[in-house]
Amino acid sequence: MSRASRRPRAAALALTALAALGLSTLTTGPAQAASVTTWDRVAQCESTGNWSYYKASWPYYGGLQISRSTWEAYGGTQYAPLPHQATKQQQILTAERILAGQGTGAWPRCNAGLGTDHADPYPGSGTPVSAAGDLFHATRLVDGNWTAFSPLNGYAGATYFNGSQEAIAATPDGSTQTVATGSDGNLYHTARYPNGSWTGWAPMDGYAGATRFAAQGAAIAGMPNGDSQVMALGRDGKIYHNARYKAGTWQGWMQIGDWGAQKIAAAGLPGGSMQAVIVGNDGNLYHAVRLADGTWQSWNGVAGLGSATFQAKDVAIAGLPNGDSQLVAVGADGKIYHNTRFASGTWQGWAPLDGYGGAAGFQAGSVAITGMPNGDTQLLAVGNDGIAYHNARYSSGSWQGWWSTGFGAQKVAIAGMPDGGAQMVIARS
Repeated sequence: MSRASRRPRAAALALTALAALGLSTLTTGPAQAASVTTWDRVAQCESTGNWSYYKASWPYYGGLQISRSTWEAYGGTQYAPLPHQATKQQQILTAERILAGQGTGAWPRCNAGLGTDHADPYPGSGTPVSAAGDLFHATRLVDGNWTAFSPLNGYAGATYFNGSQEAIAATPDGSTQTVATGSDGNLYHTARYPNGSWTGWAPMDGYAGATRFAAQGAAIAGMPNGDSQVMALGRDGKIYHNARYKAGTWQGWMQIGDWGAQKIAAAGLPGGSMQAVIVGNDGNLYHAVRLADGTWQSWNGVAGLGSATFQAKDVAIAGLPNGDSQLVAVGADGKIYHNTRFASGTWQGWAPLDGYGGAAGFQAGSVAITGMPNGDTQLLAVGNDGIAYHNARYSSGSWQGWWSTGFGAQKVAIAGMPDGGAQMVIARS
């Protein structure tokens, strides 16, 4: 948050709670870019144009007066630990991401034309500028602290990976596997090793000998034996399955029946089975199990909240160490609901989640859930204010409550790690 956007904490909580209830007009819509001239005007208002501004007792830094937490959340630490230690250009490039994620409201008294000037600040300089849809990664450590969101490198040397859908899963060795639909509509894969290094993106082979797999969406599940399984919706809307073995080789795509779907999610279970849920073409939720021997049970409709079926806009599923699975879904009313499928195959039933700051419900556009080794689950969701929020459900059944990451997002994904941490991949707004 910039210096100019400070306000009393109680007021900030009240505004965000109203946004969670659906009053999204309280926030300013994301902008995309602004020229150096406009950023100079903002800096003149914020810091009298002092791009090295620093005061030990003051929590805002640099020419644009950006806080440490915002600098970290929007990837500024790729340049320097704090804004005033970065160059003017690096501060502006980070401010571009803040502008895209939070809109001009990040500088309410000093926005100086940010809402109307959409020019690239450094055209022809060869300095890439992040755009909406670029993927960012962060880790929630075991102690509950978060690392900064940092951009994922793109395919074939690109600075950013721009995509429309992403999913992440953990494997027992502490690696994560990520799949994402690139801006070309094709499915890509990357892995992050326990030491923090990445394999880099590679396009996935297509179905039946095709060079690429064009996908509307995908999900990935980490398995107890170190494999990972991928579910995808092809451009034909049909459902496909693939597996990446622990050794790094791939099984190849298989079409799963003749069903079509709009959304898909998957989770690995302790016994080696996998569960998948889809939002069908009729808008209803359906659930199926892939047994450890590779055979599939049939798709079955998931009962609704007091109705025969559950209509949904988005869905996510997590497997737990005791064999249960937990689902979160964005209902037809735009609110998040939670359900549990017990290891016995029975269902607990849907319940709405409380909203942020005491709101009655949480309006969301995207939702993700992951199981943790201790039986907890962790959630991410994109509120209708365009910000990513985090929550946790403890193994006792109680909830931590929503916490704002402050990061503007379109879609979220989360994976629980064997050490009790979690990793997130977010497509920024």
